[in-house]
Amino acid sequence: MSTRNSLLIAVSALALISAVAVAADGPNLGRVATPEEIAAWDVSIGPDGVGLPPGSGTPKQGETVYLAKCVACHGERGAGKPNDQLVGGQAHFPATNLQ
Repeated sequence: MSTRNSLLIAVSALALISAVAVAADGPNLGRVATPEEIAAWDVSIGPDGVGLPPGSGTPKQGETVYLAKCVACHGERGAGKPNDQLVGGQAHFPATNLQ
């Protein structure tokens, strides 16, 4: 076996061992979120409106809220990127019909 191959095997083994050691301990980033923090971000609202908070609003007011709080993750037309697609992609909600 050549010196180059031996070195490559040794470096690969060291990288693998290091990766396993890090994965076992975890990245130790931040802290565990509290149930209250999770509840504040756990917003899932179905197409039928179930899950909406009490109140009222108009489509224009909703547009303002969407542009301020949602567009960065869900896209200008709710089509996703970088996060989940909110509309379209299903036969009864084709994205091409959005205006």
